[in-house]
Parts: sequence; structure tokens; C-alpha cells
Amino acid sequence: MSESLIVEDVMQAALSGTLATMLLYGVTCMQTFHYWQTYEHDRKTLKFMVLFVWLLETAHTALSIHFVEYYLIIHFGEVAHLGLAVWSMGVTCIIGFFIGYVVNLCFIWRISRLGQNRWVAICFAAAATIRCGFGFANCILSFIYPLWTDFRVRVYATMVAGQILSAVVDGVIAFTLCYYLRKRRTGMKRTDSIITRLQIYSINTGAITALFGVLAVIAFVYLPTTTAFVAFVQVQGKLYATSLLTSLNARKRTMEKIEQSAPVPEGVVLSLFRSARPDPSCLETIEVQKSIAIDIHGDSMDS
Repeated sequence: MSESLIVEDVMQAALSGTLATMLLYGVTCMQTFHYWQTYEHDRKTLKFMVLFVWLLETAHTALSIHFVEYYLIIHFGEVAHLGLAVWSMGVTCIIGFFIGYVVNLCFIWRISRLGQNRWVAICFAAAATIRCGFGFANCILSFIYPLWTDFRVRVYATMVAGQILSAVVDGVIAFTLCYYLRKRRTGMKRTDSIITRLQIYSINTGAITALFGVLAVIAFVYLPTTTAFVAFVQVQGKLYATSLLTSLNARKRTMEKIEQSAPVPEGVVLSLFRSARPDPSCLETIEVQKSIAIDIHGDSMDS
């Protein structure tokens, strides 16, 4: 194989993945800024989690840039280095898997609040932990076996199993959220329209992260001479953070949609959005026929 083809196989997908992660990092920064400007009364634990995810995303992006620089700038023209996995690539993937794990746990917590079923949440958390363990193991093996050909042989089973499990976990979490949201339907048009929006969002976020998990498996199995699977794993980590921040920032739009609805003149109070330290001046009530509490700051719905 010529040198130009080797460079293309190793770096084309990796460079594309890094450019995509940089784009998504910009989206993450805007989402984080919007969150801090809009939800100043959120729980401190939630604020800390957002800050923590943003810091991880920053490190993830910086390391993604580093391993591209390592191949294309620092060791430009040195084809021998293209056969070795640089340390920053493994660390980048570790951070991405950890971000996915944190986001999975957040959505699992929502399921536990919606369904009031601890055992379902425990099973999902165990599956997410196993999936994260597969990812960490693969990254550690990249340090032990830095030669790409050796690495592929050593991690073939765990890579395929881990990414398939990732897609399954994301899909099942999305389906379960939709199921419990559907059980919250009341038959009232306004409330049901909000639940429908939440269901659509849950399906979309779960489907897109699951899709990239499947694409990573396909690239790993059917494109053995390239690093295309690394690009999909990189982008998948960014999509987890984006999905979490989007769900948090969407609460204000949901509240505004409710407030724009004309109140029904009979019934009792619909309590809108709660936080650890709510600002009473920001909370309003709407009269409806059935008592329902929609907890957006807690990311759950209680009836």
C-alpha cells in the first residue's frame, strides 16, 4: 500500500471526527452559557453536573485536536507513526465514554422518578456501567497494544459487544421514558401535547446516540484498515452532552408554551416548575380540571 493511501486510511476519518467534535463543542458551549443565564435557581448539584460535563467536553476537544496534530504536524511525513495509536486518542475515548455514562445515569434517574420503580432503574444503571466498563477496557488496551493491527485483534470482541450494548442501552432508555410519559396522559389536550413533545424528544435523542454506536461497530468490522470507528465514537460522546444540555434548556420553552395556553375557568391548580430554590415571582399557575404537577427542574412529572 502506498504512503498516501496509508495516510488517507488512518487520518481521513480521524480528522473528520475531530472537526465534527469541534463543531459540536461550540454548540455545547452555547448551551452551557444559555443554561447558566436562564436557570440560576436550579439545584446546586444540577449546576455542578453541567459544569463538570462542560469541563470534560473541553478536555475531550483539546485531546482530539492533539492526536490529529500528533500525526499531521508533529510527525508529518513519518508513516511509521501512523501505525501506532497515540496516547491522547485513548484518553479522548475514555472521556467520551465517561460523559456517556453520566448522561445515561441522568436519564435513568428521570425514569426512576417517572416510573417509581427502583429495580428498573437499577437494571438500566447496571447495563450502563457494563457498557462504560467495556469502553474503558478498550481504551486501556490501546495503551498496552498501541500498534493498530494488534489493538484490533485484542479488542474485537469487547469493542463490538460494548458498542452494541451502548446502542441497546440508549434505545431502551428512550423507549422506557416514552412508555412512562405515555402513562401520564390525562386526556386533556394541553397536557397531552406537552407529553407528546417530551416523547418525541426522548426518541430522537436516544435514536441518534444509538445510531452512532451502530455506525462505530459497522466501521470497526467492515473498515479494518481505517480509524473510522474512532470518529464515530468521538462524535457519539459529544452527542451525549448535547442531548443532556438540550433537555435542560428546553424546560423554559415548555413553560412558555404552557403559559401561552388560555386557562380553563374551572378545576384546580397546575403547579408548573420546581427547583431547589424557586423564585416565587417566576412561578405562575393555570387552572385546569385535574391536579397535575409538572416538575421540569426535577426533570420528572408527578401527578
